[in-house]
Amino acid sequence: MKKRKVLIIFAIVLILGGLAFFWFKKSSVLPPQTTVNIENRDIKEEIYIPGNVYPVKEIELKSQLSGVLDKIFVKIGDVVQEGSPVASISLVPSTLELERLENNVKMAKINFDATKLSYERSEKLFQAQTISEVAMENARKEYNSAREQLTSAQNQLSIQKTGKVLGSKNTSNIVKSSISGSVIDLPLEEGASVIERNTLNSGITVAILAKMGQFVFRTQLAEQYLENIHLGDSISLVFNAYKDLKTQAKITKISSKGTLENGIMKYTLEAEFPVTAQMPVIRSGYSATAEIILNRKNNVPAIEEKYIIYKNDSSYVWVRNGEKLEKKYIELGISDGKYTEITKGLSVNDKIIQNDSAQ
Repeated sequence: MKKRKVLIIFAIVLILGGLAFFWFKKSSVLPPQTTVNIENRDIKEEIYIPGNVYPVKEIELKSQLSGVLDKIFVKIGDVVQEGSPVASISLVPSTLELERLENNVKMAKINFDATKLSYERSEKLFQAQTISEVAMENARKEYNSAREQLTSAQNQLSIQKTGKVLGSKNTSNIVKSSISGSVIDLPLEEGASVIERNTLNSGITVAILAKMGQFVFRTQLAEQYLENIHLGDSISLVFNAYKDLKTQAKITKISSKGTLENGIMKYTLEAEFPVTAQMPVIRSGYSATAEIILNRKNNVPAIEEKYIIYKNDSSYVWVRNGEKLEKKYIELGISDGKYTEITKGLSVNDKIIQNDSAQ
């Protein structure tokens, strides 16, 4: 009985040993894996930066007089010519101001009448050769000065009452376009108060006009990209408002002074592009994304990013060498996110595998 138990135990040990030997032999053989070789490819390193587009020339129209916005002659989207009336301002002078201006007119009229009589008297005396030519010139000068003072006082009163100078066809209460372009915004409605533009006040904007044939793309660019971006470079723009619209813009400005945002120094970049008749309507402020190529290399050896393993400051790949795996350290160039340039460490004969378990 005891001998039988020993035989059973010995048989079990042999079976387990055989299974272990079979498993070891099987695991020592490399599983079949697809291998790849490095191939020459065209690679471009690019970034995508969001921004907005605005007309290159955009101006704000302001009134030269304070009052109430009486009438708006245009609507948003209208194309106007330089000098076209855009709005009219109804003047609302104060009682004290009117009283002061009317008193100025009265005093100027009294002074003018007295000077006129003196001038006419001097003219008769000069013709009779009773006074000198110098005295006659002084009388004429006082007469002309008094006449100008009266005219100025009357014009000031007329401007406050009617919005224009006496005898003039041009009314100063009419806001006119200073450029030929499109009306892109009317911030005020009829009846709103308007403050004049002067040296102490920028005034209230009555309308915003722009030339819609040329636009500029503006964005903030991190300093790390500026090394590879230069004035005159071409970039591609895609618009959030139109899925199929893509256009080329030329970089016209890179600011010399940056602003700190979340610990990153950023610089203003501008790129201009024309708006053609074939393009849809581009409105001021539309969102756009710029595709900027930082670096481009043609016909360089490269492999897919998924085969590269990064560890600490090194990068390497696994290469099949017969029935063994070999780790090869490599040096990298530029990458487009899918393919990466290999500058050193691999040859065209190396069979590269993706072996995540061997890391």
